[in-house]
Amino acid sequence: MKIKPLQLYSLAAIVQIAGSSGAAMLAPFFMKDHGYSIAAASVPLVVNGIGRVCSDLTSGILASYFSSGRLIVAASAASIVVAVVAHIFVESPVVFMGAFTLLGITEAMFALSIRKIAFEQSEPSQQGRVQGQVAAALGIGFSLGPLTSGFIGKMFGSQILFAFYALPQMIGLILILLGGAHRSRAITQESSVQLWREGKTLLTRPSFLASSLAIFQSFVMLVGVTRLAFPFLAVSRGYALDWVGTVVAISRITDTFGRYTGGWLCDRITAPRVILSGVAIGIPMFIMQPYGSGVLSLVLPLTVMTMGFGYSNVGATTFALQSAGPKAKALALGLTRSCTSLGNTLGPLMAGLLVQHFGYETGYHGMAAISAVILVVAWLGLRAKAARADKPLE
Repeated sequence: MKIKPLQLYSLAAIVQIAGSSGAAMLAPFFMKDHGYSIAAASVPLVVNGIGRVCSDLTSGILASYFSSGRLIVAASAASIVVAVVAHIFVESPVVFMGAFTLLGITEAMFALSIRKIAFEQSEPSQQGRVQGQVAAALGIGFSLGPLTSGFIGKMFGSQILFAFYALPQMIGLILILLGGAHRSRAITQESSVQLWREGKTLLTRPSFLASSLAIFQSFVMLVGVTRLAFPFLAVSRGYALDWVGTVVAISRITDTFGRYTGGWLCDRITAPRVILSGVAIGIPMFIMQPYGSGVLSLVLPLTVMTMGFGYSNVGATTFALQSAGPKAKALALGLTRSCTSLGNTLGPLMAGLLVQHFGYETGYHGMAAISAVILVVAWLGLRAKAARADKPLE
């Protein structure tokens, strides 16, 4: 049976994200091994997020004029070169930070391009489902990465992180080329489209802003908790790095479950309701998490909250694509993805500062309070559109 191109792209997403997320989990421990504080250990993830923010909007514009398949190939090839160079000069702080910044750019370009390709190849009645499938593939990668890197890091040390990054990128590039991405010439927008006008229109819509705020919340909390707050909380409770990696991987499985089922729900109860459900689910889990000490009391709150993050993620992505007209879909996706990258940037920094200065209990409760405020604001912005999508741009 012939494998469809989108299936090959999804497999590529799994292996590439496994490499990037695994390396990201090792990065704070690499910093800590070199004498940095918990708050400072978040810096590689922060600069990675800055690269993502810069890349998302740019990639959204580029995807209006160039094939998304070619953008994926370019991003994958560049990530391999950067990771190999960084592995050779891993002890250089300048190279280390520069590599994480550049990898953030390539990661964001890959994530945006594969979502746009999936949307282009889906029927209107299955847009949420297809976005859920792609997001689930990415989520599987996020699950495998911490799981594998936890054991690899225990055996070889955290300095192996860039070698761990590079190998999956090579496999992913092969899968992408097998899928024929480099031969794709399809674009969804004429070059004469007034992108800035379309973007301004989107940014004046309360519902679009509310959706963007919700996906920002899902990523700022997801990345802050799974890559910093929870690993250090678990270590403080006496658990080893391989156990931490396993639990984080389990939490990314439930995140993947949320992405997949959330996409299915978007086609049935509308994307705004899925978005709000995702934000609401996490709030009580933040309150419970710092009191955990045993396996169940640590794992359960983490896995439930990450499932909620998956809902918000796929719900906001689907809403952005549905609410924009044909001429603005790439830009809408770029604006939405820039909010996820901003969350990737601020999440580790926020979690590190809260835990460093207020301790685990107050830090987690602070995250619950922030999420509650965002839930109210998002509800106010989305309530007029809870039963139907925005009218597309003309």
